[in-house]
Amino acid sequence: MYLLGYDIGSSSIKIALIKASDKSVVWQSNYPEQEMDIISRQTGWAEQSPEVWWQDFCVATNRMLEQTKINPEEVLGIGLSYQMHGLVLLDKDRQVLRPAIIWCDSRSVGIGEEAYEALGKNYCENHLLNAPGNFTASKLKWVKDNEPDVFHKIDKIILPGDFIAMKLTGEINTTISGLSEGIFWDFKEKKISRALLDHFGFDQEVLAPDVPTFSIQGKLTKNAVVRTGLAKGTPLSYRAGDQPNNALSLQVLHPGQIAATSGTSGVVYGIVDHPVFDQKTRVNAFAHVNYEVAWNRIGILLCLNGAGIEYSWIKHQIARDGHSYQDMERMIGSVPVGSEGVCFLPFGNGAERMLENKNIGAHIHNLQFTRHSRGHLYRAALEGVAFAFVYGIKILKEIGLNVDVIRVANDNMFQSKTFATTIATLINCEIEVVNTNGAIGAAKASGIGIGYYANIDEGFSDVEPAQIIRPDHNRSNYEKAYSYWLSQLEILMAGSESNLSSHQEEKSGFFKKEMHRLNKELAAKELALMEQQNFLSDLEKRMASVLDGKETDWKSLLSDLKNRTRKKEQWDSFEDHFDIIHDDFFKKLKFAYPNLSVPELKICTFIRMGLSTKEIAQKLNLSTRGVETRRYRLGKKLNSQESLSQFIANF
Repeated sequence: MYLLGYDIGSSSIKIALIKASDKSVVWQSNYPEQEMDIISRQTGWAEQSPEVWWQDFCVATNRMLEQTKINPEEVLGIGLSYQMHGLVLLDKDRQVLRPAIIWCDSRSVGIGEEAYEALGKNYCENHLLNAPGNFTASKLKWVKDNEPDVFHKIDKIILPGDFIAMKLTGEINTTISGLSEGIFWDFKEKKISRALLDHFGFDQEVLAPDVPTFSIQGKLTKNAVVRTGLAKGTPLSYRAGDQPNNALSLQVLHPGQIAATSGTSGVVYGIVDHPVFDQKTRVNAFAHVNYEVAWNRIGILLCLNGAGIEYSWIKHQIARDGHSYQDMERMIGSVPVGSEGVCFLPFGNGAERMLENKNIGAHIHNLQFTRHSRGHLYRAALEGVAFAFVYGIKILKEIGLNVDVIRVANDNMFQSKTFATTIATLINCEIEVVNTNGAIGAAKASGIGIGYYANIDEGFSDVEPAQIIRPDHNRSNYEKAYSYWLSQLEILMAGSESNLSSHQEEKSGFFKKEMHRLNKELAAKELALMEQQNFLSDLEKRMASVLDGKETDWKSLLSDLKNRTRKKEQWDSFEDHFDIIHDDFFKKLKFAYPNLSVPELKICTFIRMGLSTKEIAQKLNLSTRGVETRRYRLGKKLNSQESLSQFIANF
């Protein structure tokens, strides 16, 4: 006997068939192979046709039956996961009135902001646990204001998963979790929010009645049997939004547990046992799949619109024809952490909730045509999404969520070890990769809905990490790359609230401060290296005198000590760091003046940092007069017609 699960996304329909007895995966696939089209008639709009979802759903199901040869009568239950926050409008004949406005559409941001002001912070914080934002209720208000002829024909509004459920069973219903994702649910009163409906002018009858998340929500009709090939009467026994379902699939059900996914969008989803409200409304709270059983199980969701869609864009627009994501990952391996200065901000898919609903667009910074390759762009794009995840996870930490371990499925950007390691290193936590996906989770959940499994724990008892991604020990390179990325984001965020002149002024001031900070950091690094070298050199001399005529093991220790000094390697490392911040200063200087010695390069470095002669003397353990002499000789060697400080500053 079998259980069947679907994940209805905005890019494809994923399907999984599992054996009910041991939960082994019999078959899984997705359709269509190419990502579904998103209709964008205006900037910030995103729509899809619900009938296309249904058509692809039926094709995927028929293919599964054809390839597995199973008897449809052996399917015990069906579970649905679906893209959240969409708006599907039906008339009294159950016909779709217009294309569905999907999750990444940002046209109703202003409507949600106005509603937040009108309803009041106190009500939104204590009853809705959210600002109305850019969610289903606000999207419906946009239709009311801008398409009144369509609005007056509406009989029911439903979510994408509710639409597929209707096509399967003929029943129009939803879940409490679904109502909460549309911001229709009052968590304090535990019922539909009357205040929100009154504010927008909606009749409660427009909402579908709710059914339990795990329950027999309807049975397949004759028409559904003809279209899908499944057996009449097969129960639909589970339904949830993709992010609560993803968390369930990873057995993230209780406080302190975190799930993440990075498909078309990126999401971090944590569980709390008490109401949580972000004062800046960057995160959202929804009823989790086990909310009806434990009324204090609430999912805290942070969404990044520009995630997989950004990396997909890079693949289709930048990668060579025929190159796969695996090919891109291999090229990324040849590029160091930080992409040698290339920085990618991935916010090109509408307004970003975690950026306080700003729509700053995607940006590439510091791209140099003579230095950077496709591999640099691939890594920068991947790091850009990873850094956005880190930025979001730090927001969750701010509002009180613990992040010790993150669980992810092995079916999206987390398949990239580079991507996962970047996040694990910057958050300083382990990432557990589980061999599952939303469709498999929905299939297991359908077994709970029909009573085949006694409870959630039994249904998901087999969930174990197949791989654990741990932080990279070399954290400093990741932190420097993230710091630069964050500085670019902050500049853009500031620029979105000011005119161009003040933006440029702030940008200039920021860079001056940042350069001063980094110069101090580099100076400290060089000083520490020099002190270490001096210490090791002295120790080497003392041990050489003691070891004269001693045993071989002691001589071997002396050899190891010599290797540890690695003076040239340490200086080369310093040059690399300095070049990233100072526009390839060393590369240009050594190309123009190949005969400069390391001591002369060090003086050039300190002059470039803006250090005085006295400060340079202290760092090089020289007299002030000695530094002045070296500066004079260096100026002659460089054949500078201007002051040495000015020459090096302009080089």
